[in-house]
Parts: sequence; structure tokens; C-alpha cells
Amino acid sequence: MKFLCIEDHPLILLGLKMVFAEFYPRATVSHAESFQGALSVLEQERFDLAVLDIDIPGGENVRMMKMMRERQAGLPILIHSAFDERVYALPYLQAGADGFISKQAPQEEFMTAVHAILDHGRYVSYDVQQIFLSSFTDVTGRTTGGNPIITLSPRERRVMQLMTEGKWTKEIAAIMNLKENTISTYKRRIYDKMEVKDPIELSKKIALFR
Repeated sequence: MKFLCIEDHPLILLGLKMVFAEFYPRATVSHAESFQGALSVLEQERFDLAVLDIDIPGGENVRMMKMMRERQAGLPILIHSAFDERVYALPYLQAGADGFISKQAPQEEFMTAVHAILDHGRYVSYDVQQIFLSSFTDVTGRTTGGNPIITLSPRERRVMQLMTEGKWTKEIAAIMNLKENTISTYKRRIYDKMEVKDPIELSKKIALFR
């Protein structure tokens, strides 16, 4: 068994290696600290599973799954992220990831996700499953308007994530290397799509889909 951990935080990487060593003592665990580094590794070796932090340096957002599988066709990919799974899980699963799990999840749930994917299945948390279900039907079985979060573009989701972390427009612009007026435009689009007027209403709306 061979695992590839694409992670740039030393402590989290150490934790992943320890978990794999406990459950798969004979496994080989390789790692890359950047997305380009991961692509280089994939050109040289084949893996049974890649664990990907989507905030990895040099990352290409949802395009990463396609780029990784161009190096290894059919590579199973588990997203392991600190980003809000209620916002990010669906677009990454739609882009081809086999599972999405929060870095806040306990070890047992992480391994449940790993086992599911290695068994040719897929994995998302219970909370994310409920969001998916709410996108199709309400409690009476009628089709609903769905979860507005899934209508956001990748950049709008990133802006919304930073907004929920309490970042101001200037801070978000610096983080995303964009102009402040561009961020303001994204914020207006987010408010329109989420049908809210301010950050407080936005937080309450997101909470509805927990």
C-alpha cells in the first residue's frame, strides 16, 4: 500500500504519517509540500491513495484532480481540508475527488473515509450529506430551490470563506492578490446569490445548511 500526502503543515503531515503507520504498518507514505511537487512525485510513482490539502502552495483549485489524474489515471483522492466543508465539499466532489473530510474530524472518521475510498467508495461527513439532500427535496418530498452555496463560483466560495473568518475587504484582497474593488464585486454577488444583506445574515444563512 502506498499513500501520498500533499500537505505543507509539518505537524499535520506528521499526524497523517502516524495514523497511516498505525493502521497500515507496511505501507509506504510519501509526501509533497507543494502542488507542483506532488505532480512531480506522481510522474515517478503510483499510489493507492492521495490525501490532498486544497490550500497547498501552488494549488490549482478544482483543476487539481484532473491534473493529478493526468499523471496517474484513476488515482483515488481524499480532500483533507481546514476550509468549511459545507462550502467546499460539493465543488471538489463534482470535480472528481473521491471524498472530502475536515481537518477537525477525529482520527476514527478520517480512517473511515480512507477505508471507504480504498474500497472503491466515496466519503463525505453526515453534515455534508444533509446539505446534498437539502439541495433536492424538502421534508415533504417536493423539489426545492436547493442550497444556494452550490451556485457560487470557486472564487466566490473562497471570498465567502474568508468573510466568515472575519477578514475585511482589504485583507481578502491581499490574500487573494486581487484589487479591493474586485473583492467588493465578489461580495455583492455573494450577497445576491445567498439572498442576504450583510455578513451577519450571511453567517446565519450558512448555518442553515449545517
